[in-house]
Amino acid sequence: MNPVWTPEIEVNEEKARRIIAAQFPQFAGATVRRVGSGWDNAAFLVDERFVFRFPQRAIAAPLIEREMEFMPSIAERLAIAVPNPVYAGVPQFDYPWRFAGYEVLQGETACGKTLTLQQRRRLAEDLARFLRALHDIDLGSLHAELPPDRIGKLDPLRLKVDEEAPTGKHVVVHGDLYARHLLLDDENALCGVIDWGDLHCGHPAVDLSVVHMMVPPRDHAIFLDAYGNVDERTWRFARHRARYHANMVLNYSSSIGDDALQAAARTALRFIDA
Repeated sequence: MNPVWTPEIEVNEEKARRIIAAQFPQFAGATVRRVGSGWDNAAFLVDERFVFRFPQRAIAAPLIEREMEFMPSIAERLAIAVPNPVYAGVPQFDYPWRFAGYEVLQGETACGKTLTLQQRRRLAEDLARFLRALHDIDLGSLHAELPPDRIGKLDPLRLKVDEEAPTGKHVVVHGDLYARHLLLDDENALCGVIDWGDLHCGHPAVDLSVVHMMVPPRDHAIFLDAYGNVDERTWRFARHRARYHANMVLNYSSSIGDDALQAAARTALRFIDA
């Protein structure tokens, strides 16, 4: 059986170049090179200035559309850089889904960095400020209703825990925070957050899981002091979600030979189980 991340339609550089040039003539003749791929999308750097992301699985197509719909209003409410779609592509030739182009964001993904304990302590504060701002966004201020979590990210059966999931106020949730989606600057401070396809209205524990993956337990208090009160069940489920996600990332990164991401997943599991 093929892994869940196996592309249903593979987009290579030639196909991306052809589709982009047909819909955006200003990029005819521009450089196009593949810069990454994940479970859902293939990403291409165009003209050294824009990143175009193409879904490669049907399940991911609505996620790109969600980014195009909501990220302009989310971006203006956050102090750090996030993808804000500039180009909206449509199905063409033998490619059946919408795709999007974004200005390149500065920074390097956290999985490409070797962080000291002091730098992770600083990251705890950076994550707290970012998540506080994100979770404080008034859902009613968005131009449309943000979809709910449709796959049960905190489902106890999925997480293999014998405890009811937390309830309470739902907020704007990134939905897929881990090392690959955090951008750090030259001083290893958080400067951007990418890949918002799992954006939804959900429980904050989904996003709080990133703290368990990126910050040693002894420094969790630094995050909590800056973020604000988090009840015990929410914090436990954030840890449950972190363990589940880190194991999935470890399996994925091992299968594709991504050493940096594999190391980040192993570090996350070491923090979670400390």
